[in-house]
Amino acid sequence: MQLVGRFDSGAAKKVHHGAEDMETLADGRAFITSGFQWPLSSKHFKQLYKDQGRKGKVLLFDFNKPESGVTELAMDPQFDGENFHPHGISVLQDPDSGKIFLFIVNHPEGKDTVEKFEFIQEKLALEHIETFSDSTFRVLNDVAATSENSFYVTNYVHSKSSSLSFIEIILLLPWGSVVYYDGANYNVVADSLVIPNGILLSKDKRYVYLANNFFASISIFERDEDDRLTILQEFPIHSYPDNLSLEPKTGNLLIGSIPVVHMMIKHMDAPDVDMAPSKVLYIHMDNATTVGEITDLYTNDGRQISGCSSATIYDNKMLMGSVIDRLVYCDVRTLE
Repeated sequence: MQLVGRFDSGAAKKVHHGAEDMETLADGRAFITSGFQWPLSSKHFKQLYKDQGRKGKVLLFDFNKPESGVTELAMDPQFDGENFHPHGISVLQDPDSGKIFLFIVNHPEGKDTVEKFEFIQEKLALEHIETFSDSTFRVLNDVAATSENSFYVTNYVHSKSSSLSFIEIILLLPWGSVVYYDGANYNVVADSLVIPNGILLSKDKRYVYLANNFFASISIFERDEDDRLTILQEFPIHSYPDNLSLEPKTGNLLIGSIPVVHMMIKHMDAPDVDMAPSKVLYIHMDNATTVGEITDLYTNDGRQISGCSSATIYDNKMLMGSVIDRLVYCDVRTLE
């Protein structure tokens, strides 16, 4: 194992303040959100965030040049970078123009939004294109772009108050939902969900995978003609899933997850004191809607990476991210 943030290259940046979500393009470039903070963060964590000089940023890692570590992308000066708290991410590359667009869940003060950026390769920068906001947005978690102007986004909980949302989580109230923006309108396309987390499109984009955080399971939905979601199945993974990623060649799923949820809750409050175990699961899909084997790729007590939230594989190499801890790069031999 190698810790990406510990490479000696001058191009590398230390990653000790989270790598919450990531998505990798077919050419091996991975875009990563870092500097997580949201409305449900505790007062202790918010003070720690301030004291440690944490900030929201987007990182770039190239699997073809791992020795270079990660590069922080320059933020559009017209965008309010000081109030940028990135969470879930979805990356879309136009097959004709080659343009790369990033859709990122953001938690600025007062409301949750989805931000759209274009990646400017020659400047290693993000140009801000548009901010999406609507009354259907409650406490957002993850986003899955279906085109350059449409996406699904998950409402993790309904209550924006930290105390009320805590009750909602403890009682497992089915107040979560998925919202779809079609380029003109926002519509709730799946509701009565319990703490929905990561969301991802299948390889053919006909199906949607959803991480059921506190139910330790993954749901598979079919997209209807009007982009509403119809549940097909739910399968247990016996660990609490956060974000999902797709292995492009096979369509198999990779899941960053939390084996012991109460330890993660303590870690989220006081990462300077408490750590949480981490697990990465590889889901072999017989087809887009049928789960085959599940391989436990990685399990750790939290000392190497605490609270794993995401993972991505490229050419038998893997990146593992965490909500508020570090980023780990390693070889994958289990699948050979």
